[in-house]
Amino acid sequence: MSPTYGSTDALVKDALPGFLAWDSREFRTAALEEPGSSSILGAGSIRISHWGLDPIAAGSAELLLSRVRRRSTGTVGDREIRDLIRRDPATLTELLPPFGAAAPIDDGVMMLADSMGFRPLFHSGTAQGGVGVLSTSALLAGRIRSASLDHVGAAVQSLLGWQLGDRTILEGIHKLAPGAIARLDGDGVHVTDRPADPSEPISLDHAVAQAADILRSSMNALLDDHPDAVLQLTGGLDSRLLLSAIPTSRRKGLHAMTLGVPGSRDVAIASQICARYGLQHSVHGLADLADLEPAEAWELCRTAATRLDGMSDPVALAALGIAERRFAQGVRISGLGGEVARGFYYVGRVHPRKYTRKDAEQLAAWRMFVNEAVEPGLLTDDFSVWARDTANAEVYAALRAGSDEWFRATDVLYLDHRMQRWAGATDAAVGYQRIVVNPMLDHDFLQVCARLHPVDKAQLRFLAALQMEIDPELGRRPLEGRPSPSTYAQRSPLYPFAQALRTGKRFASKASQRLRRGNRPPAGGEVVAHKVVEWWRSHPDVLEPLASVDFLRHDWIDDVLADRHQARPSTVGFLTNLVVATSRT
Repeated sequence: MSPTYGSTDALVKDALPGFLAWDSREFRTAALEEPGSSSILGAGSIRISHWGLDPIAAGSAELLLSRVRRRSTGTVGDREIRDLIRRDPATLTELLPPFGAAAPIDDGVMMLADSMGFRPLFHSGTAQGGVGVLSTSALLAGRIRSASLDHVGAAVQSLLGWQLGDRTILEGIHKLAPGAIARLDGDGVHVTDRPADPSEPISLDHAVAQAADILRSSMNALLDDHPDAVLQLTGGLDSRLLLSAIPTSRRKGLHAMTLGVPGSRDVAIASQICARYGLQHSVHGLADLADLEPAEAWELCRTAATRLDGMSDPVALAALGIAERRFAQGVRISGLGGEVARGFYYVGRVHPRKYTRKDAEQLAAWRMFVNEAVEPGLLTDDFSVWARDTANAEVYAALRAGSDEWFRATDVLYLDHRMQRWAGATDAAVGYQRIVVNPMLDHDFLQVCARLHPVDKAQLRFLAALQMEIDPELGRRPLEGRPSPSTYAQRSPLYPFAQALRTGKRFASKASQRLRRGNRPPAGGEVVAHKVVEWWRSHPDVLEPLASVDFLRHDWIDDVLADRHQARPSTVGFLTNLVVATSRT
């Protein structure tokens, strides 16, 4: 007799466009019962159902799982992608993230991830047993396998707000690794990992020259393909580098936008740059959320959690979505990714050194668990203690998998974990509303960054030198909250003292935040979270799926519902993720 599974209809309705592949010998269904979905018969017993996607070409069965299909040299055509899927699929893993594809093969179904794993894809693991599944949705894959919550995943997420490695919030469901190819056939799931990239060190001068060529090529090709693309410009360095890579002759009339409050320093710097080069600049602030109805707030958060597969911040995504729907969407150029070129987790003097678990715990406490952790009281005492120890162990394991040298290990932690599991999930969740192109996520650009000595990335040294190489004039303009890039590229004798002062201020801020046992909510998050809790209080049945979750303090939740306590945005987001992960309807 076939096993019984929870309904998939509601998940498909709320999920992003995607696909599901399964073994029909274990899971007997013709197709997902959702209008507009279709089924492609795979080889043997393997079936594919997809929704919101069109085959790559008429008469073909290959599916593209992202709207971004680029190299630094320009758009990759459908015919080339189809041919490479059939002939040399590993080549496609180096296309600009996010990218993904799925297709029937001789004996089953294949799906492949980009080199960063930025387009989240999921599988049921390579161990024997259970239903073999490939999918764009972890929640859907988990629903089919009747998966329980993964307690380690829940522990990590309760402190970090996102996941590490290939773990999900559901037992037996794994995220496909960056650049990997998964195949599902009659014998189950098989994953082929991407070979490691060359790691020979590169000098700062060579890195600057190579990175400059990559950015110039990428930005020119992007504007050739999408002349109306909008540059998301801030007062920071990453978006300025992208503007700098555009020839001065092409800047006049270029569309730029800044998300922020009019009159802020960030907006002022971006506005000055746009005026200097003739860019068409628009400033978009957060929407006024005072009139947001509780029902809409809950629906937005619940849908956001579904599209994030329960593994990032649905409150932040809901608040951002309200702001974004006030203006036209299209092709957006983003500087996301530049952090990997400046040592995001570096603190103090940068020199090669070994590290211990204590170092990992200090990094987690000061830089990772501060902003997204749920508040004290939500989790049972035993689970809370176990969760912190478990999350610390997972962070340490992630660092060890990256490198035995501390700073290189933190680089891998940022790129292969924080970028992949947090930024990638959020990027995918909006990927069918707007096309977001991140030239700094180009495989070759990231390889340049990976081969640099950490000391050459620290304190903006590499990015500042890159800025001065491609546009010295823009390099002499101050950054928001920082001196100009030229200051970092040509440091004065007083630079170490100024840097120490800035580091001290950052530590003082983090220390104060820890003492307050508080975290920093996303923009608009407090209002959205408050409205969601209002809905819960009038409709407590929406939290019924949490009744069986043994690590939650249900008396604490009852206090929230009784208006004796107001939950923070991080807690509201965590609970919303648990609702969508445990619901069976």
